[in-house]
Amino acid sequence: MNDTRSSALGPSAFGADMVVVNANVITADPAFRTAQAVAVTHGRFSAVGTQAEAMALAGPRTRVLDLAGATVLPGFIDTHGHLGMFGREKHYVDLAGARSVEDICAAIRAAAAATPPGTPILTTPIGDPPYFFDMPKGLAEGRFPNRWELDRAAPEHPVYVTAPTHRVPNSALFNSLALRLAGLPDGEIPRGGANRVRITEDCYWLDGIEVVRDPVTGDPTGELRNMQPAYNPSIFFERLTAFAPKHTYEYIREGIRKMAPDFLAGGTTTLLENHLTLPEEMRAYAELDLPLRVFFAFTVDWRRPLGEIEDMLRTISFAAGGGFGNDRLHIAGVCIGIDGPHWHGRGVADNPYPGPYGGMVMPGPVVPPEIYLSIARLAARHGLRLHTCVGGRGAVQIVLDTLSEIDKEFALKDRRWVLEHAEFATRAQIAECGRLGVVPTTTTNFIWGKGAEVFLDRMGPDYADNAVPLRWWLDEGVPVAQSTDWGPHEAMFTLWQSLARKVGLTGEVLGPDQRISREEAIRIFTNNGAHALFMENELGSIETGKLADLVVLSDDPVTCAEDDIKDIEVQATVIGGRVVHGRGAFSSLVERQ
Repeated sequence: MNDTRSSALGPSAFGADMVVVNANVITADPAFRTAQAVAVTHGRFSAVGTQAEAMALAGPRTRVLDLAGATVLPGFIDTHGHLGMFGREKHYVDLAGARSVEDICAAIRAAAAATPPGTPILTTPIGDPPYFFDMPKGLAEGRFPNRWELDRAAPEHPVYVTAPTHRVPNSALFNSLALRLAGLPDGEIPRGGANRVRITEDCYWLDGIEVVRDPVTGDPTGELRNMQPAYNPSIFFERLTAFAPKHTYEYIREGIRKMAPDFLAGGTTTLLENHLTLPEEMRAYAELDLPLRVFFAFTVDWRRPLGEIEDMLRTISFAAGGGFGNDRLHIAGVCIGIDGPHWHGRGVADNPYPGPYGGMVMPGPVVPPEIYLSIARLAARHGLRLHTCVGGRGAVQIVLDTLSEIDKEFALKDRRWVLEHAEFATRAQIAECGRLGVVPTTTTNFIWGKGAEVFLDRMGPDYADNAVPLRWWLDEGVPVAQSTDWGPHEAMFTLWQSLARKVGLTGEVLGPDQRISREEAIRIFTNNGAHALFMENELGSIETGKLADLVVLSDDPVTCAEDDIKDIEVQATVIGGRVVHGRGAFSSLVERQ
């Protein structure tokens, strides 16, 4: 890669800001054509075509980048990324790569040496993110560290090894100081009603959380099972973790600042935050002025009185239609969740299925359908786009029945209301989404993370073979959009997974009939993402006049071996003509804000 300053004069005094030459540009335009060069002027593509066409716009101040044949794609549009939520983990000690109790304790010991005594030390879950496969069996000792080992690593700090959310059962770990601060000192038995507290030889059962006890002394060992407040809440969770740092605005903001570069490094240029969002996150995005383009939907708390919900919707009704903001920060509507993950036994299916603790489950929706209907009607009345998060077929049907009812009063076809996740949508449900103009956002990363333990082992072949049915969505003409969601967050891995459909734990292929082509895989991560945001005239392809977002890759995902796609490196990420991420020779080109 060469960076030179052109001496050629273009049609204006100074010419284009940047010209990229000697590249394999996959434009993802309607014809899916390729080009050799692009020019960028004032943050937009001013030429896409041959070297001569691009260089004709160069001037004395134009930066010319010779890519030596490297492949260029449009920037990836991640329609469900959770930057705000995952950013909070940037405050934790990272245990990824730890393969033994000693590895874990060494990381905690190092953190303790750099942390004032008494300050809590929180870590990521044990194992490799995002799904933490095969733990604790994957550790050399085949077990988690106990409280006494954690005590030796950090005798003056409360230690809290957090539990993975997307894993059931799961475990958090406390050292002795953390147990005392949590109200679980040795020799003191928790008190409470029999429906909330039960004492057994093995554990203290606290409204679902199991505090494991030493078989000899009866005292806590430091392991707390089922610490998963997001989907299986316990009234004891906040009490047990009260010593942990509070998620203040400053805490959330700093996490977002630290997390955003990870998305840029993975090739994401535009992100939709449309699930489990907090108002503080929107404030942080505005104050941080990230180079990343962020679209944001406000969460509707369905538990509030309907009058208060309408007040909220009326307040943000300035974001009606396609939303409000600019191409850097944009309010995209409001969001609500109807059910939870099948992993936790909270997915609303069309038949009973095995739950996480044995026995069959058939849960109802989190939000009563009549309340969801009322909220959807209010959103339509105020012109706001509604993003609904669902997992199971039963939940998808609740949404479609509701939207069909709303469609009688307010035509929805052109409003592009969003259906998130929808892992197991049927062919008939997909056709109905097409009729209503619903835009689905999903991710094949769910197959990677949940394919073995949930989709195959618990849901069965009927569900597993057609999980995340990209082929059906596209065959029905519904513009499904790709996302990373729970991760991995690297766009190239997700692009590969939409082709490979491999199960992370076993490597087997799930639902080969749902495979799509490489062109389609690129389009659902670029064109369709732009459509989901009402930004198809601005983003999603490399065309003259559009915003100049692109990624430079170490290999060509259209022609390389399929399994090599996941290992393609994003060498540079460009947003609006600015290099915001660079590796190797591109690192010197990064423009700091």
